[in-house]
Order: sequence, then C-alpha cells, then structure tokens
Amino acid sequence: MNHAATSAHAVLAGLAIALLSACATPVPPVPPAPPWSSTVTTDPIIGTKRCVVAAYDRVAGASYSRTGYLYPVVEFNSEFGLLVGVSSGGPIRFPVGDIIWRVDDRPYRELRAFNNPTQGSPPSGERAADMTSARIAETIKYAQKLAATAGATATVASGEEAAAMLDEMLAGSTLIYRASRPNGQFGLPTGQEQRVGQWTSEGLRPIPLDATLRQSVEQCRATITAK
Repeated sequence: MNHAATSAHAVLAGLAIALLSACATPVPPVPPAPPWSSTVTTDPIIGTKRCVVAAYDRVAGASYSRTGYLYPVVEFNSEFGLLVGVSSGGPIRFPVGDIIWRVDDRPYRELRAFNNPTQGSPPSGERAADMTSARIAETIKYAQKLAATAGATATVASGEEAAAMLDEMLAGSTLIYRASRPNGQFGLPTGQEQRVGQWTSEGLRPIPLDATLRQSVEQCRATITAK
C-alpha cells in the first residue's frame, strides 16, 4: 500500500474515532426550573406595578401554568400592598372561589373570594348613599361585591392576614390547599378532598416552601419598594 493510501486510511480512522467520541459524550442534563419564581409587570396606562411570586408547573427547565389548575401566589402590589392566596392558571382563567389553605401542621385558613380587595374606584353604592337610605346603599355595594367575586380568577388575603400567611410560609416547609367545598362533604367519598398539593411525576405532592420562595420574596420586596 502506498503512502497516499495509508494517509487516507489514517484520516478516515481519525474521523471515525472523533465521531464515536462525540457520540459517547454525555449530554448535560437540563437543570430543573426553580419551584418558586417571580414575575414583574407594570400597567402601561395606570402605572400599577406588581411583582408576583408563584409556584408554577415545571418541566425540562421551564415554568408554566395550565388552564383549570390552581397556583399559590405571593404578590407585592403597588396599589393593594401584600396579597397572598391562590390564582387560576393558563391562558383562559376560571373563577377560583373560596380556598382552604394550610402550611405544615398549622391550623388551616379559609380564604373567601368575597374578601378580595376591591379594584378601581369606589362602587356606585358609595355615591348612592347621598340620594338613598343607608340600607339601600349597602345593598347595592353588597350586590356589586358579589358580582365581582363570582368572576374573580384569584382568591387572596390582604393586609394583616396576608402578612401572617407570608410569615407562616417563610417559616414553614410545605403548603397544601384546595377548593373550600369539594363535592361530597358527606356520603360516599369522591376523592376530590384528596386533590391537594402540586402535580409531579410522582403524583400529588405538597408544595415545598424552600429557599427559592424566600429569594423570590426578597427580590419582589426590593423591586416594589425601590424608588
């Protein structure tokens, strides 16, 4: 065999070894998305600034939410202050209703959608008080509140209750919650009362209250309080 043929064989052998080595090199795994992460938004018209910490679904390093599922949120809102509770997810949001919420083995809390903070200007019932009796004005306000509650796609606590809930979360290890009134409060069980926690590859698991929650909360505090 001449020198040229030997060189050609050597080149081909080198290429084959390089290809085999490349194929044998393991692909590094995609790091998982953090259990909790924060999102900052600013309303372009009225200027309301929000920083929302949430525990999204996670897959292949990405975080996302799905229609028909409920997600825990800690929101720092420039208009309403601190809000803690549950939001529906996905591109199409459904009303959440009342929620039962518990951190670790602490006593559970019931979050009522009716107690959500009122958005926008005062309801017309405030102005109606000038021209009608106080009872009628109160009835108008109550009806308007019920209408707003029926369509609320998040149920949250505010003020002192929200602060107490956040303190529990920061000091706790796990969180579970569900709709306040699942079907079958008595009689044959439906299993709905067992649907608490977060869907994982191993089934439903309590949501971890880990370092990513604490980091995201601190980031939001700094973002909303920054001048």
